[in-house]
This record gives sequence, C-alpha cells and structure tokens, in this order.
Amino acid sequence: MRIIDRYVFFSFLRNYLISFMVLIGMYVVLDMVFHFDELADVDSISDAGGLASTLEMLKNIVDYYFYQSFLFFVHLSGIIPVVAAAFTLLRLSRFNELTALLAAGVPLLRVAAPVIIASVVLNALLIVDQELVIPEMIPKLSRSHNEMHKGSNHFPVQAIQDENNALLYAARFLPPGARHQGEPPVTKPTMKEVDVIERDEKLTPVAKITAPSAEWDQRQGVWKLNNATRVAGLHPNARTSTETVSVWATSITPQEIDLYRNTDFVELLSTERINQLIDRPKSFGTANLQRVKHSRFTQPIMNVILLLLAIPCVLTREPGKLKQGATICLLLTGLAMGSIFMCQQIANTPPKPELAAQWPAVMAWVPIFLFGPLSVYLLDRIKT
Repeated sequence: MRIIDRYVFFSFLRNYLISFMVLIGMYVVLDMVFHFDELADVDSISDAGGLASTLEMLKNIVDYYFYQSFLFFVHLSGIIPVVAAAFTLLRLSRFNELTALLAAGVPLLRVAAPVIIASVVLNALLIVDQELVIPEMIPKLSRSHNEMHKGSNHFPVQAIQDENNALLYAARFLPPGARHQGEPPVTKPTMKEVDVIERDEKLTPVAKITAPSAEWDQRQGVWKLNNATRVAGLHPNARTSTETVSVWATSITPQEIDLYRNTDFVELLSTERINQLIDRPKSFGTANLQRVKHSRFTQPIMNVILLLLAIPCVLTREPGKLKQGATICLLLTGLAMGSIFMCQQIANTPPKPELAAQWPAVMAWVPIFLFGPLSVYLLDRIKT
C-alpha cells in the first residue's frame, strides 16, 4: 500500500468512526425526544425517592438505546460511509492536497480508490450485525418505549392459525424477562390462559385444549402445557371424551407470535430464519418475509451505489465548486434513499395477485437499476 493510499484510508476510517458516533447519537437523541414521555415514568418520581427514580429512569434509557443502536446502524449503514467519504475528499481539496497529487500525475479516481475499497469491506459490519448480532438480541430489541418502566410487555394472542388449521388463543403471552402484576419474570416464552381449537380440513372444530399456562421448550420445539385437558368429539352428534395432555406440537413458535404482534419483528430475524418461515406451509406474512429477504441482499449493493453517487460530486480539482458539489451530493443521495423507502413501502402490495412472489424482489432491485448506471456515468465524467 502506497503512502497516499494509507493516508486516505486512515483519514476515511477516522471520519467513518466520527460519522458513526454523530449519526447514531443524533438518531438516539431524536428518538428519545419524541418518546421521552413513554420512556420515563414521571409520576413515579416523588420527593422522597426522586434521586433513586431518576437513576432508574436513566438506567432504563441507557439499557434501551444500547441495544437499539445496533438496529439504528442498519438504518444508517448507507449514509455513514457517504458522510465519511464526503468529509475525507472535501478536506483533501480544501487544503490543496489534491492539487499536489494531480501535479504528481495521480488520477482523481485513484485517490478515491482506498475510500471505495474500505466502504465495500466495511459493509461486512452490516452483514454481521444483521445475521449474527441482532438475532441474538431479539428479546431486548422487541421492547417498546413504555415497556422499559412498566416492566411488562405481555400481550394477548387472538386466533393464530397453525399448519394443521388449529386456532390458538391466549390471554397473555410473556416473552423471556416479562412479568405480570408483581409476578417474577419468566425465563422462557410463556402463555397464560391458553385455549387451542383443533379443526379438520373443512375448518370444523373437532377438539379443544384448555390450559392455565404453557411454556415453550426450545430443545423439543413444543409447548409444555400445565394441567391441560383436551375435549374431543365436538362434531354434532359425536361422543365427547376428555383426556389430559402435557405437550402441544405446533408450527406456532414464539417468533411466529411476535410476527403476529408486530410485522416489523421480521426485520430482527436472520436470513436463515426468514427462509425457514417462507418454506413452511401456511407461513404468516409471506409478503413481508419476502420483502426483507430480498432487501437484505440488495442493501449492501445499494450502500456502495450511494457512495459512488457521492464521490463524483465532491471529488473535484476546483476548490471553488465544493459547495455546489456538496449540494448535488446531498440531492442525489436523498433521491436514492427516498427511492429505497418508496420501494420498500410498496413491496408488500403487488399490482396483481399472480405477481405476489416476484414483486418484492423487483422492488428491491428497482433502486439499483435506477441509480447504479447513474453512478457509473458520473464516475466516468470525473475530470482528472
């Protein structure tokens, strides 16, 4: 590696770290401003225990945003290298360092090569974050703002259908760490006041399982029922029978219940798990699963295209055009990110039912087809 390559590389890396901290910090501050009333239980801060309550509130805020920062990085992974590259190249031009390089016969694109290579390599951080780090933090990341001080994030389950046409009802579903009305936090996904209605192929009820509680067994992949009874023979004129059951084998997992509660939950799953949900019969929210699956593949590519759109705008041999270039850079990257957002929004709504399987993939690739050729064209037009 040449001296100039090392100089540009380490300048870009330093600006990348600064951009990461600044943008993540701004994201956290803005989110906290809009949701501070949900994060803080102001009514609990009394004169007697004001200090202790304030410290507890700060602890909850730090605990919440520490885990959320990994998710914020996914949203900002495209703009962070753009900002870092812009500051790196603008600084080279501002202090006439590019002039010296041009006088030595170094092409402008050659100066930008370490920035492009470093950005491509740093995309690996996004893949590691999405596939390895975030899936391990799902219980922490699925918490809402107001659940931090309430200490409870249970919710009811209404009529989730599994692959055998059975319907699941539960008064409360408690993920690990949740608690209800002073009870100790649960260590495994738990359901309270469970009812399961088994149905045949014609969707006619044939049996009903009732249990005060059910706990998920990850190793066996079943729900362990507590004092459960199964009443069979619900057909008209059929003879009823009652038996005791201890487990319920079903395709409804705790992750499936979280998907039922919040469709954004799919963003936290690994690609391997998303593929498993898509391949399973009667999968819940297939269109949303397809959208996230294809966007996972195209996002690193689009991150590089955003960088290639920005570099020609700020890589100039004329320092007087830096402000104009920075404005064009902001406009182009804004349009590209806007197109990504719009395509993500309409990926779940295919124009025709027969296009449901292909539509999410098409929408994931549309921004690349629009701005990929434009980035190559702009790079080719750089005067060097």
